Amino acid sequence: MYQFEEILVSVEDRVATIKFNRPELGNALSPLIRAETMEALDKMNSDKEVGAIVLTGNGRFFCAGGDIKRFKQLIEEKIYLQEENIVAVGDMAAALRRSPKPVVAMVNGAAAGAGCSIAMACDFRVVTPKTQMVMSFINMGLCGDTGGIYYMQRLLGTGRTVDLTMTARPVRGEEAVQIGLASRLAPEGELESVTYELAKNLAAKPLVAIARQKEILNKLFYSRIEESTKMEAAGMVACSRTGDFAEAVDAFLEKRPPQFRGE
Repeated sequence: MYQFEEILVSVEDRVATIKFNRPELGNALSPLIRAETMEALDKMNSDKEVGAIVLTGNGRFFCAGGDIKRFKQLIEEKIYLQEENIVAVGDMAAALRRSPKPVVAMVNGAAAGAGCSIAMACDFRVVTPKTQMVMSFINMGLCGDTGGIYYMQRLLGTGRTVDLTMTARPVRGEEAVQIGLASRLAPEGELESVTYELAKNLAAKPLVAIARQKEILNKLFYSRIEESTKMEAAGMVACSRTGDFAEAVDAFLEKRPPQFRGE
């Protein structure tokens, strides 16, 4: 029904599924995966046969965040991170947040960095005990993007946001539900069944009323998304030009701990 290169899209029982499809890279983000997700989301928003949307990843990971090999290339070419690209990824998360349909993140495996941010932009997050959600930006010498700090503060408050962003401590499924980072805990092996039970329940609701609820929620609690995205972009551009970012990228690719020097 819908043909894309880096995502898979299907519709069944009034539930649309958008699935990141770069499993060999942990579903790391790319300009194409962002553009295709935006296009698919736009189609789902206007499709009267779709009552709810499930977002997930193909393979072992929900989304590993940024493509580290691509980061290495940008450093070598002295291009570094570009503000327009950071804003574009933030816009993708914002589009999920603003969809008039309920959006459920089915968080298989790990949601790291921008992947964690994207999951938090959704209305619901379904996890298993082995799921890991981690704001890993600081370990890469970066301040964070994709609305991560903003969405996490909305969900958890300032104190926990400071803790999880500055330490980059992974949060597993049970704790994620306990602190409000996730919405539902599914037993191992039952992630899909629990997710789609929720999604089908949502798809059967009066969608005009849900759209109005989301509009009110977004105006009351998410009205500064653009401001946050611009602040993130400026910070990420500056961080990408530091020696610490280059060291973090090398350390990741060489599978060793980074040695940060504060420069």
